[in-house]
Amino acid sequence: MPVRTRLSAALACLLAVAGLGVVGTSAPAAAGSTILCTGYTGCARAGMGSAGYASANATMYWRMYSGHNCTNYAAYRMVHSGLPNSRPWTGSGNATNWGPANRSRTDGTPRVGAVAWWAANVPPAGSVGHVAYVEQVVSSSEIVVSQDSWGGTFSWARITRSSGRWPSGFVHFHDATLRSTARPTVTGTAKVGSRLTATTAGWSPAPSTVRYQWRAGGTPIAGATGARLVLARAQQGQAISVQVTASRTGYPSATATSPATGAVAPGRLSATSRPTISGQAGVDATLTATPGTWSPAPSTLSYRWSADGARIAGATGATLPVGAGLVGKRVTVTVTATRSGYASVASTSTATAAVGEGEFRLAEPVTVTGAPRLGRTLRVPPVAVTPGTGRATVEWVRGRHLVAGAVGPTYRLSAADLGTHLAARVVVSRPGYRTLTARSPMTGRIMATPRLRVTATPGHGRLRVSVEVSAPGVSPVVGKVRVRSRGRVLALVPLRQGRTTATLTGLPAGVRTVHVRYVGSRPVTTAVVSRRVRIG
Repeated sequence: MPVRTRLSAALACLLAVAGLGVVGTSAPAAAGSTILCTGYTGCARAGMGSAGYASANATMYWRMYSGHNCTNYAAYRMVHSGLPNSRPWTGSGNATNWGPANRSRTDGTPRVGAVAWWAANVPPAGSVGHVAYVEQVVSSSEIVVSQDSWGGTFSWARITRSSGRWPSGFVHFHDATLRSTARPTVTGTAKVGSRLTATTAGWSPAPSTVRYQWRAGGTPIAGATGARLVLARAQQGQAISVQVTASRTGYPSATATSPATGAVAPGRLSATSRPTISGQAGVDATLTATPGTWSPAPSTLSYRWSADGARIAGATGATLPVGAGLVGKRVTVTVTATRSGYASVASTSTATAAVGEGEFRLAEPVTVTGAPRLGRTLRVPPVAVTPGTGRATVEWVRGRHLVAGAVGPTYRLSAADLGTHLAARVVVSRPGYRTLTARSPMTGRIMATPRLRVTATPGHGRLRVSVEVSAPGVSPVVGKVRVRSRGRVLALVPLRQGRTTATLTGLPAGVRTVHVRYVGSRPVTTAVVSRRVRIG
């Protein structure tokens, strides 16, 4: 386009949009002509975008002047809608020439996607006209357009026929008709109880709404206006087709009809999903069958449970209590559906995992009470087991070995236990359950409590202490005896055959307390005896 032609086209856009109250005047818009937004950013925020022209306006479309320019913007919208970037006519690109140069595409009917065209000097256009893009057709007398302008800005405007600014015509480059590009089709099996599904067909341009009407033998089926149709007995023996009606604002509605199916066959129940089993496959659990889904819905359902393919006697309900006899077997359920007028159909679930043994659980750890002393009795408090039907046995362990014959919740400590540690082991068992063995912590070392016989014989500056140590189950008692007085150790002497004597000399005269301690040994605890003596 020569520079002069480009400038004159741009001037037309300036004059036209100025006339709509966007630039060049502070006067209000004419009655029935309303500016809805201005500027790329302002319009985008209002939900009235430029279809990407804001970032593409540096490019020339159809050899129009780039930037803010009504003809370049209108050409961009046509290219953006799918037309090539090659002007579809020869001659001037001025806005006033768009109608005459495309006479076969131009009429007085507004449609979304058309170019609104004003001839030269038709308000609000100037001497070389104006063009805009039709965004919405409110009615045959009211439209909404988007537009750009040389030296001005981008905007959206609402225009009515009574405003005196109605376009000279509408150029239909890409919006002339709503046409079917492919017939609708019907998928599914044509038999009673089955569901047919319609495609919407192909349309150009894409419709905004699509309506369906199913037909049987060419006659509309009452209420059958969705994309899917479940065939009823009334359609048996008839061919089925679907009529699709497409609509789009600014376009006349168009209708396309699918090819007909074959005659609808008698129905058969079908399982659209298999039965399933929920619940843990373990002893004393309960398995629950979900019957799956059926088409059409059955009137009755019956259940039959099997283990490793063999029927389980009496198991004909929706639930199955799992007994010990099923351990290691895989369980299935077969659901049979019936409906009047349909053949009964059975469907079997996937097998469960092999039924596992039940498991016991202790409410709290096993413990042992009682002092670890010879002659005392150890006890295991009652053990709470879940489930409570198991048989619990308490066994006693010395070190790493079971104590022969020691079974029960109590155990009396004997000489055989001296110097060792004991624990209680609880064994819980029941058919179909995994045996549970739980053990308490080890007790402290089993010890005997010693008895001390002390004789203290004082003299002049001296003291003779005789000690005899005995303990049940231990003979003789070995170890050492320590003598203390006034915070000092006066003697540390070994026992011989459970006896020892210590002679203390150099003691000052006076009364003092002497503490005699048996310091203990592996099987015997410590013990202390105190004596008050007077040293002469």
